[in-house]
Amino acid sequence: MRDTSWGSAVAVPLGVLTLGLILAACGSSGGPTPSQKAATAGILKTTTTDTPPTTAPRATTTDPPPRCARYSSALYGIDPDDLAQTGGGSQLVTVVAPTGRSLTGNFVAWAEGADGCWSPVVFAGQPEQPYQAQLGYGGLLPLSHRVPGDWATPTGLFSFGNTVYGNSTVSPTTRYPYHHLVCGDWWNEEPGSTTYETFQHVPCDTTPPYAADSEALWTEVQPYQHFIDIPMPNPPDNGAGIFLHDDMAVGYTEGCVALPNAELDAVLGWLDPAANPHILITVG
Repeated sequence: MRDTSWGSAVAVPLGVLTLGLILAACGSSGGPTPSQKAATAGILKTTTTDTPPTTAPRATTTDPPPRCARYSSALYGIDPDDLAQTGGGSQLVTVVAPTGRSLTGNFVAWAEGADGCWSPVVFAGQPEQPYQAQLGYGGLLPLSHRVPGDWATPTGLFSFGNTVYGNSTVSPTTRYPYHHLVCGDWWNEEPGSTTYETFQHVPCDTTPPYAADSEALWTEVQPYQHFIDIPMPNPPDNGAGIFLHDDMAVGYTEGCVALPNAELDAVLGWLDPAANPHILITVG
């Protein structure tokens, strides 16, 4: 969650397929910037019309009624049935911020049904979605536009990591391996390091050479009760330590996505690596 080096995780950027010690590893103008618009363009479905032959006019037709239930973008931020790319799995998390300078965004976990239609997940004991997710203090930026220490949450379509971590002794999931954090557990965020953007363990009384730019995970007790990483493309080395983690008392992160504890645990318990889950972070 810390973003002292660059702040972000293997992913698919939006341009191709379409996201003082502050305890998180985690602006632009009021609306999406040209770069954000360009990044988003590749993920939305487009329609084309055939050019009528010059020899004979074609009768006009109307589109059939929508097969899937429709979800209001005003409420949910985006409707996955309008997306050309969702990562190829049957689980998708969308995080949509109203502007590039937003500190929060609409968070929705979606499941794809057997009919190919997406619908919001209902979590037992939790409020209805969408949830309000905390985002980076630096707003939202495409990964290629991030710079060291900007605290911006990267936009794009990304996968999730393969392990859930936490300072809690209790795992929120039965589907992922769970690692209880201990002294000596680090997330390497030093650009150029051979183990950049990976979990590392060293003896408790050892300071690794990448420590200045990295996170001592076991010391981040409040935000890292539980978290899963959101891997960024590498190279470039301008994003490491971008997590989905517990929310922060200050109301924002250093580039991550954060939820209240109970809602986060419900989402982590739902995520299933067999469903190839992805997360879309964008500006609506």
